Amino acid sequence: LISKGGMDSKRVKPVEDHEADDVAFSDEEADALEQQILLLIDDTPSRVDWEAIGGLGALKNELKFHYGLAMAKVPDGIEVEGWNNIMFYGPPGTGKTLLACAVANKLSATFFNVKASQIVSKWVGESGRLISTLYRVARKFTRDGRPSIIFIDEFDALCKSRGGEGQLYHQQMLAAILSEIDGFAQKGKRDLVMTIGATNRPWDLDAAVLSRFERRILIDLPCTEARADIFRIHLESKGIPVDHRSLSYARLAEETERLTGREIARLCKEVTADMLGEMNPDIPALVDAGLKRIQDYEIKVRALKQGDFSAALEGLVPDTSEADAHHYADWGKAVSDGKGA
Repeated sequence: LISKGGMDSKRVKPVEDHEADDVAFSDEEADALEQQILLLIDDTPSRVDWEAIGGLGALKNELKFHYGLAMAKVPDGIEVEGWNNIMFYGPPGTGKTLLACAVANKLSATFFNVKASQIVSKWVGESGRLISTLYRVARKFTRDGRPSIIFIDEFDALCKSRGGEGQLYHQQMLAAILSEIDGFAQKGKRDLVMTIGATNRPWDLDAAVLSRFERRILIDLPCTEARADIFRIHLESKGIPVDHRSLSYARLAEETERLTGREIARLCKEVTADMLGEMNPDIPALVDAGLKRIQDYEIKVRALKQGDFSAALEGLVPDTSEADAHHYADWGKAVSDGKGA
């Protein structure tokens, strides 16, 4: 059995602690569900550092502080709590997953990378069991004092409002997730299982679930300075040569208002591909000539210039409209003022 992150299950198999976990189904079913959950362990965070995320300086420090509080030694007789449950919301492609990976990297945490669709089952009762097993396995990995971080993307698909469509289908999942993020199974121990949810549709979330998250953080569209930083990261981290006499990250940032980090990454990839096509027109013929010919060929590159981006930027329409951007901000304000879910 190999996990999604490439880890050998013999290395990652958790230590059993039957006292901490009461399983309401057979050992065979429990083992099958546990193996399914082990596949969600991801080693991607080991390759993601804070420097890989453009902008968001204040938020990065806030995350470091509160997760540091959750892990630091507490003086006798004092109760200090950092964040155990936080929700990232905002437009797609703004860095929610990268932030979760960076937190897990710096805490040396076991990282469970979960799409809501991976734990939503068509079989009655199985979704709740998968959620319970997810948290049960995550707790087992904290036996050596290392935290477990459960990152659940598309959280709205898991915990839609009970007043919305499909409410009966979600009741059991809602009950399971409410129980787990409340930390009932910890029995008074310091909770080293941390939940990070991410959603592009926070207004669809169940109010009771949302209230369990100590912090709801808008991961907004990057500002001009952050966009310039994202351009630098996506070009220089890959070693693509840049003609700095011609190309200005600041100018690119000014010309890409409302673009997300993902869109900027896609733009850089498109422009780089165009440059490589210009410099290596013989590649298609070499492929036709056989494997040996293309393997012996060394790709030619040149420095990117400002003009290389001009055609790609012409007529570019951001994925996130101004109305969409305002919707996220308005929802966050309504929730803070107690007027929303």
